Amino acid sequence: MTSKDKFFMKLALQEASKGGIAVYPNPRVGAVVVSDGKVVSSGYHKTFGSPHAEFNALHNIDKNISNATLYVTLEPCNHHGKTGPCMDLIDPKVINRVVIGSRDPNPLASGGLELLKQKNIDVEIDICADESRQLNRRFFTFYENKRPYIILKIASTMDGFIAEDNGHSKWITNVDSRDSVHELRSSCDAILVGRKTIEKDNPSLTSHGKGKDPKIIIIDKQNRIKKSASVFKNDPIIFSGDRLTNDPHVNIKYILDTLFQNNIQSLMVEGGGITFSHFIDSKFFDELHVYYAPKLIGSGLPLYHGRKSLVDNLELKIHKVQRFKNDIKIIYYKN
Repeated sequence: MTSKDKFFMKLALQEASKGGIAVYPNPRVGAVVVSDGKVVSSGYHKTFGSPHAEFNALHNIDKNISNATLYVTLEPCNHHGKTGPCMDLIDPKVINRVVIGSRDPNPLASGGLELLKQKNIDVEIDICADESRQLNRRFFTFYENKRPYIILKIASTMDGFIAEDNGHSKWITNVDSRDSVHELRSSCDAILVGRKTIEKDNPSLTSHGKGKDPKIIIIDKQNRIKKSASVFKNDPIIFSGDRLTNDPHVNIKYILDTLFQNNIQSLMVEGGGITFSHFIDSKFFDELHVYYAPKLIGSGLPLYHGRKSLVDNLELKIHKVQRFKNDIKIIYYKN
């Protein structure tokens, strides 16, 4: 690995970042072809079912070049899906070296690294691996941890309450904050709430036109929710009955295992406070999104319903702080 490898891989990562949620369930991937120290072509994966980054980078290059290097942010795939294997596109007469950001955690698509070596192509792996994994953190979490990538969201007053004593919570945050929540929903495969959230607020849990609607997941151990609730317009998945125990940790593990089996790659947990607290205590989460509104109510339903001490460390680091007029949103990543 050289400093030039890092430089060109960062260009490939910039290409990959151009891909949006339209690539789901595939990862975002970028590729750059370098010959004689210069970039001669680049490409990225644009939408699910469309050509992959390697194809977009390779199909326009001058076939007369040789000894070129292909920089690709993820191991080239070796399977037939919506498109053919990317491995078939890499001609050793043109590309004699491939530099890879990280291996593909999907067992159906991996194996490209070994085939490249069989073609007598020189291979470098794990160049800017952390950046590559970060770009596709949902994808890696799903395949490596065998569960969805989990985003916890909560809205709170400055003094740490998510609702008044009577459960009234409309509206803690402003319209702009709520719009950002709807956009976040549209980026997730599913959204999960507990029974009390449905009973108190009767939410639709849709993206409100900001994009695709997430699949609705509800925890309702006693199966009490009335079928007249708004969420039933969208055929929710309800976890209830004997498969749920009195141990929230066991229940969450069962729910996540089920969602993994149903190819739910990302999950947004939006409340209420008890459900939120159970996920915090279980440590089954990857991001925490907290919206703070400049309001004080003195008493009410708390942000957190568990019990911890000041020495407890949630292993959080601030990823981003956003402002929506006078509301503040802090995005924490779990280390």
